[in-house]
Amino acid sequence: MRPQLLHLSGPRRGRTVTYEGGTVRVGSAADNDAVLDVPVVAPHHARIDWVQDECQFYVRRQDGQVFVNGTEVEEVILQDGDRLEFGAGGPTVRFRAYVPTGAVCKPVRRMLVDAHDVARTSGGAAATRTLTRDLLTQATPQLKVGVPVVVVFSAFLAGWLGGHLGSRPLDDSQFARSADAVRHEEVEQLRAEQARQQAELARIGQQNAIVSRIQKEWSRGVCLVHGVFRLRGADGDWLPSRDGTPFEVEYTGSGFLAHADGHVVTNRHVVAPWLEIEPVVAAIEGGAEPRFVRLSATFPGLMPIDVDPATIRRRSDGLDVAVLRVDPQAIAGVPVLQLHEGQIESSDQTAIVVGYPTGLAALLARADRELVEGLRARSASFAEAIAALAAAGEVTPLMTRGIVSEVRADKIVYDAETTHGGSGGPVFGGDGTVIAVNYAILPDFGGANFGVPIRFAREMLP
Repeated sequence: MRPQLLHLSGPRRGRTVTYEGGTVRVGSAADNDAVLDVPVVAPHHARIDWVQDECQFYVRRQDGQVFVNGTEVEEVILQDGDRLEFGAGGPTVRFRAYVPTGAVCKPVRRMLVDAHDVARTSGGAAATRTLTRDLLTQATPQLKVGVPVVVVFSAFLAGWLGGHLGSRPLDDSQFARSADAVRHEEVEQLRAEQARQQAELARIGQQNAIVSRIQKEWSRGVCLVHGVFRLRGADGDWLPSRDGTPFEVEYTGSGFLAHADGHVVTNRHVVAPWLEIEPVVAAIEGGAEPRFVRLSATFPGLMPIDVDPATIRRRSDGLDVAVLRVDPQAIAGVPVLQLHEGQIESSDQTAIVVGYPTGLAALLARADRELVEGLRARSASFAEAIAALAAAGEVTPLMTRGIVSEVRADKIVYDAETTHGGSGGPVFGGDGTVIAVNYAILPDFGGANFGVPIRFAREMLP
């Protein structure tokens, strides 16, 4: 198996390169296999390795950022067709696994699963032949040599034990355990182990299917919230900034569609950001009034939708949850996310956070370079940039995965990475339902981020 890269952008754009070895070193230094001499690429940025025993390609971050299908990674198994980006806004490539003629490689876990499928249809003998054939023809060189050795050794050991035990006189207790009873016990143990393995494979397959569905379908129900507000004084005029223009604050956040009539769940601090800015709070206490001059929600595949600030509702108990409403006709085709019902368990619970961390910056880093350069050339505003990205189909959320470490009455703690801009996004559980609304981070520690349990949002919906 050989790694193959189709360079989509960067100094090698348009070229397809098949690398002879099982490793591709990527970086700006001349000693790399793939030399990408651009500012955002580190001298030894990343490497792609073929792991023969697992029949898998891995990409590993070294001195630079690596994004796979828009998600930043440290190390991940590569799938044929994955899109890799080296550095934020850096060169992008399409990964392919090139299979030379006659090359074979099949992971042992896949051999076992295939043999099990054959057993269910054609019986154990056929399954044994299938597994043996795969081990001798599809396995790695180490397994091809190792399996016969293990089989011969096992046969020798079984024969020796049989002769040794057969030469010893049997007492009454040994007579009590007949050969049939021992064989029955072994069969039952084998069946129990097979059942456990099948259950584990089913659980892993179900989780992977849910993650794939979140990425391909449900993430389309997660929107980028963009807001601009000013402060109106008691005299009715806008309060000025230092240069004399109206004082103005612009920001982004996340939200998600929770009801077919257009109700979008987000954070309180996304729809009332002035409550988090101390100088603004002081001005409000002095009589100033915050007013939105722009508020919009942009779903993947759609243009920005204007939001009427009058539709905003916040909880009265101070929990960081709010609901706004968009025109139901404007969100045709957008999936309504399913909200979790009942108790949320922390034991072995998956947390998948979807949103727009760092807001516009992350969108621009992942967008087509020519589009980004055009926006910079004309000094496009936030609103213009979001509209252009939406028109090009470049508004898509990021997804990170972790585990739930703690569940409390008013918060859920998890280690799925997020940051500013991801506020208001959904936190999916292992069953694919939304278990929380992402709302806070620990700036110096990515292992503890926080969400408001979804039941507090459910209470605000029709």
